[in-house]
Amino acid sequence: MYFDKHVFVCENVRAEGERPSCGPKGSPQLLAYMKKRVQELGLKGKIRIQKSGCLDRCELGPVQVSYPEGLWFSIKTQEDAEAFIQNHIIENKPEAIRHLTLKDEE
Repeated sequence: MYFDKHVFVCENVRAEGERPSCGPKGSPQLLAYMKKRVQELGLKGKIRIQKSGCLDRCELGPVQVSYPEGLWFSIKTQEDAEAFIQNHIIENKPEAIRHLTLKDEE
């Protein structure tokens, strides 16, 4: 596998008055922060964090999906991002951040 984990961060922006979207909820700032932290931790090349278009779970946003696990998250703050990086990326223990994990039925 090329990357150990590949995380997509929705940055979609819709016109005002339409369905909610992740971009206006701080997604670009979270993406920049997460990419910076991955680089600072020496994980660049093993972990890929990149923007994506709409992931179609807009009301729960900002949303992220991590592969190869196919786990969905709603990371809203830098503190959430730190917990995600530590528990899911570094320790491979997503169960430690259940409060950030989206269930399939949501």
